[in-house]
Amino acid sequence: MDRAGRVSVAPPLEWDDRQEPMRQVTLDDVAAMAGVSAKTVSRVVNNDARVSPETRERVKQAVQRLGYRPNLAARSLATARSHLIGTFTPTTGLSHFFGELTHGAIRACRAHDYNLVVEEFDMRAPGVARIYRDGLRHLHCDGLILPSPVCDDMELLDILDEDEVRYVRISPAKEISRSPALISDHAAGARTVAQHFWSLGHRKFGVLTGLPYQASSPIRRDGFIDGIIRAGGSIDDIRVIEMGALLNETDTACGGIDLGREAGARFLRGSDRPDAIFAYNDEFAAGIVIQARNLGISVPDELGVAGFDDSDAARLCWPPITSVRQPIAEIAAQAVAMLAKPEAWTRETVICPVELIVRGSTCREAGLS
Repeated sequence: MDRAGRVSVAPPLEWDDRQEPMRQVTLDDVAAMAGVSAKTVSRVVNNDARVSPETRERVKQAVQRLGYRPNLAARSLATARSHLIGTFTPTTGLSHFFGELTHGAIRACRAHDYNLVVEEFDMRAPGVARIYRDGLRHLHCDGLILPSPVCDDMELLDILDEDEVRYVRISPAKEISRSPALISDHAAGARTVAQHFWSLGHRKFGVLTGLPYQASSPIRRDGFIDGIIRAGGSIDDIRVIEMGALLNETDTACGGIDLGREAGARFLRGSDRPDAIFAYNDEFAAGIVIQARNLGISVPDELGVAGFDDSDAARLCWPPITSVRQPIAEIAAQAVAMLAKPEAWTRETVICPVELIVRGSTCREAGLS
């Protein structure tokens, strides 16, 4: 009321794209903006086919403008789905792979209005079937992402099949056709490293394998050996150090770089050392580079080193490490999509391409690339 006694009436509120609403946006808000019923909005949000393309597009625009987020609890009750996806990660961070896979899955779940549930397991004694029974089973996840070595736990797979829980396996080695599987082309990546080394004039090689329970380890080892033989080399020119045997012979803590340093000492001490080493992953490769520096061996002038994964360890080491890039985040996103959309779940095996990233550990000209 002003001084003259007049009552001022505020104009009706309008949606302003520049401002966040003070309360949570509801289905009714979206329906009002799109000019449809709340039931129609619900159908669009839940990907119901009974909505015309024009109406669907109008609702999607309203959802985007208002920043509407579905109520997952309500959706779960309505659709008998939990909107949860589960996965496993090791208690010890042996590799970049698991961190990238988990973060990629988190981002993909968010895009599909899902949440990711992560359980830890011990690499040395997985026991994932028990972990599932005691925890994830009670959450009624709509599906599970199973990385190696969890994906080859037959007891767990039997329980999931019995519970009728869908799952996608990442790089399995056993019964690959049993379920959807996403597998990086490990052999092709290792052959590419071999060809790269050969083209640089290297003729004596070392291979450091992964840990015994890493299914891709023998595939990468054999792919590298095959690449050298195809190039014109001999298996007699390749020395292999198996990480499992190294662990049995040393008290070295299970840190990737520490294990690489120990392997590097074994490769590089003595006159009959290799002039190029391919390591199972970038952490092992970084340890070899550090050990070479400690022994006064120049990388890449006297020794070429390459890893796998294209992780931070490869980019931050000096010199930066040549590595095989596998699309870990994209693999996670594809796995989430297969589980979030039941119609996309098939028992197919998808081979994911890899790419060699050349850096200063093999070519001085590559510098910081």
